[in-house]
Amino acid sequence: MIAFRQVRRLCRVLHRDLGYLFFGATVIYAVSGIAINHRGDWNPSYSITRLEWPLPGLGTNQPLTRAHAAMLLAEAGITAKYQNHYSPAADQVRIFFEGGKVTLDRTTGKMVIEMVKRRPLLHTFNTLHYNPGRWWTWYADLYSIALLIVAVTGLFLLRGRQGITGRGGLLVGLGILVPGVLAWLYL
Repeated sequence: MIAFRQVRRLCRVLHRDLGYLFFGATVIYAVSGIAINHRGDWNPSYSITRLEWPLPGLGTNQPLTRAHAAMLLAEAGITAKYQNHYSPAADQVRIFFEGGKVTLDRTTGKMVIEMVKRRPLLHTFNTLHYNPGRWWTWYADLYSIALLIVAVTGLFLLRGRQGITGRGGLLVGLGILVPGVLAWLYL
């Protein structure tokens, strides 16, 4: 009887302390996981703004110089520093600037401006979620082990009707059944 109390006490201590210790990692993985799950609907790391800007009178035969490309950016109200440009096709020019690019259709004289801005906190969370290096791999492995310990110790925190032999056991069964059925349906 005393041994079981000591085990339950150890479970409480491990569950509580590991939960506190890995609180930050849990928030990072939860927030970035939701964002990454919906990357088909939006870009979770970058905010991309698209604008169209008309520029009349540009023929297909005149070469585009650095000065002319910088002038086109200025006419479109882009104050960012010009970086480079090239022509992917005879009637198209791509101009790159800090934080975006412009695609110019020389036949119609229409510019499509794409400005890219990093989402401040979410970009960092997503980078960590995708595992940026060996040091994070070790930390993420420790976090995964801690999650396993938190999950197992959580089974033994409560006794009786609310614990694993009662309501808790039903919820654990449901928690295993739902992902199991979804995995079976999708695999």
